[in-house]
Amino acid sequence: MKQVLQATQLAGTFNFRELGGYETASGRRVKKGMLFRAGNLSRLTEADIEVLKGLAIKNICDLRDLDEVSRHPDPEMEGIKWHHISLIQDEGVVRQPGDLNHFEQQLLNSKPGEMLLSLNRKLVSNTTGFRKIFQVLLDSPGKPMLFHCMAGKDRTGSFAALLLSLLEVPREIIEEDYLMTNNVLAEVEAGFKAIGYTLPDVIDKEIVAALYEARIEYIRELFHEIERQYDTFDSYIRDGIGLSEEEIELLKDHYLE
Repeated sequence: MKQVLQATQLAGTFNFRELGGYETASGRRVKKGMLFRAGNLSRLTEADIEVLKGLAIKNICDLRDLDEVSRHPDPEMEGIKWHHISLIQDEGVVRQPGDLNHFEQQLLNSKPGEMLLSLNRKLVSNTTGFRKIFQVLLDSPGKPMLFHCMAGKDRTGSFAALLLSLLEVPREIIEEDYLMTNNVLAEVEAGFKAIGYTLPDVIDKEIVAALYEARIEYIRELFHEIERQYDTFDSYIRDGIGLSEEEIELLKDHYLE
């Protein structure tokens, strides 16, 4: 397994990579140059934008909430359509490190990792949001897409996990893809610092570390919650998100070699 693009290749973002090349259970592979993921894009440089255009990206799905979008908007990019699809609509949930300033009291009483386990459970319920992202893929067959949030880890990681699962990529590979964020933690932290996110000294450093890191229990909690609510992943895709068998096969045809 390999990372195709490293975060350091774009000066204004981090955790940028593609999902192409992963082998499925049936021996097919996810097409390269089609599905990209990243963290916050608000600081993209002109050179970065030219790189994205060079990759022929036609759609960007911004998975952040309105407050995040208004504070750190994506730049407009000619020839690339922007879609806002919020995956978290709960003011009581910590979504990313910048939220820590607003949850100081809760953090004093929480355990490291507890908030991201909760986040991943709540993500499962936003079937409407996930459906909208899949619809972008269905409406633009064969056109490369980039999806992102703030850290490019949890909301971004959850959709990456669902998409790869639908394409029949084995769970162990999906988990490894999720954990790749840990290879660029320094860049992620620097990216948050660059947009003015600083954390109160009273917050336990273990809690902060748990929010930045990609931990295996986080992504497993997403799948455990799916199984608690829907019994199987296939039932979640069909009955929760609402993808038909025909749509699932179309996605496989468009995004697998």
